[in-house]
Amino acid sequence: MRLAFMIVTTVLTIAVTGCQSHQSKVDALQQEHDRISQQYKRDCGDEYLKARPQFSQKCVDEAKQMDDVWKQLQAERSK
Repeated sequence: MRLAFMIVTTVLTIAVTGCQSHQSKVDALQQEHDRISQQYKRDCGDEYLKARPQFSQKCVDEAKQMDDVWKQLQAERSK
């Protein structure tokens, strides 16, 4: 009986730890995306107001970085 209890307890502990680890990855990616998004808005937000926006290489790079993190976040959430 003790052995069964220890096995169940161990399995539950591993399962909960895995869920917390997954959630911490999702939270970290969400925070990184929010940070990059805010930086992009500060650096490149004025470009959208122009009739013909021409984004600098910095804005293009930030948009790509923001998109890459978003894709990672979505992939992690779908696990």
